[in-house]
Amino acid sequence: MPIEMNCQSPPPTPWQTLLPYLRVFRRNSWLILALTLLPAAATLAYILVSIRLSPEKSPLPDVYQAEATLLVNIGSQSDSAATILAAMSNDKSASAASTYDNGGLILEIIHSRLLLDHLIDEFDLSNRYHIATSVRAVSRRTVLNNSQFLYEPTTGVFKIFFKDRDPAFARDVTNRFVSLLEDWFSSSHGQTNLEKRQLLEEKLGEVKAGIDSLQLKLNALRKQYGVLNIDELGQAQAALLANLRSQLILKDVDIMNHSGYSSTDDPRFKQLQQERQNLSNLIAQSQEKIPEYRTSSDGDVRQVHSSKLSLPDVAQQFSQLTLELDIQQRIYDALTPQYEAAKLSSNQSYSAFRVLELAEAPDIKTGPQRSRLVITALGGGLAASLALSLLIDALGKMRKRKIGGADA
Repeated sequence: MPIEMNCQSPPPTPWQTLLPYLRVFRRNSWLILALTLLPAAATLAYILVSIRLSPEKSPLPDVYQAEATLLVNIGSQSDSAATILAAMSNDKSASAASTYDNGGLILEIIHSRLLLDHLIDEFDLSNRYHIATSVRAVSRRTVLNNSQFLYEPTTGVFKIFFKDRDPAFARDVTNRFVSLLEDWFSSSHGQTNLEKRQLLEEKLGEVKAGIDSLQLKLNALRKQYGVLNIDELGQAQAALLANLRSQLILKDVDIMNHSGYSSTDDPRFKQLQQERQNLSNLIAQSQEKIPEYRTSSDGDVRQVHSSKLSLPDVAQQFSQLTLELDIQQRIYDALTPQYEAAKLSSNQSYSAFRVLELAEAPDIKTGPQRSRLVITALGGGLAASLALSLLIDALGKMRKRKIGGADA
């Protein structure tokens, strides 16, 4: 019985696989050498010419990068204001100052058109960078392309970089970034505190006028009917209403402050309005829990009978006035520390950051990497020459096959 033998040739070695390509490269060695060296030589000549020319005329001048370092402050109000609130407020939760990260706000401001346009006009950057079309938009993009902003939230370090062919100019622009940020926060914080102080002052005046009116009515009632000893009714409701109304007033203040620098489509603005509506609903529900008490909009108590009131009716009227007076007094006590803190904050300077290091004129260039350009040109020329050699060999083989087929 014959035995079938399956004879297979061994797989080619890596050398045998590369050998045809090496033969092709050897046949085109002069082409490969020329295409490899010519781009590198042209790049080197371009670099040498750029070095000999002045920075203003050089197509590839040395670039210097200046650096300024800021330390971002975490918080929304000064420590002194927070201390006053903690000392004067009865609510422990009110003693903690609301905090947020200023780093994200600094990034937004530094990219804003207001700040960029100020830099462009002050340093005449449009003429410096020879921008002729779409001057404003292209100038802003050029400033941002020459700038770099790095923020590390864990450490609160914010770095500002700016590069230019003139080290002194790079330093000046970087430091001007810092000073413009300081000016923006100083003016914005001062205006916000002034508006908040004025609003709180108006609210305190209204509440104080309400307290004086209620006290006059109570004194008139005591003179007409004598002193009444009535257990205070609805102390829990009074405390709740006072707390809710003070929160409502503060929420109105926050909404008016926020509307000064944001649109109505801002998610934060919508959230504040929703919170205010929730507080209004809670106040309405809390007032309905005392059905026996009815007062008009001007604070006058509605008469039950046209004739002389009975003692229980007088007691009810007295309790209602006492309750309203207690509510107004609680509101006044809650707004007073806020007003005192606002007065202190308006007299204090505030910044979202501290300057850790201003920029200085760098003495070491950061670019361009000329040696890397030569290496890139050398590698690119070599790759292109090898690919061209393979293409020439493939075209030659195709032409030979066509000639052989025509002869057959």
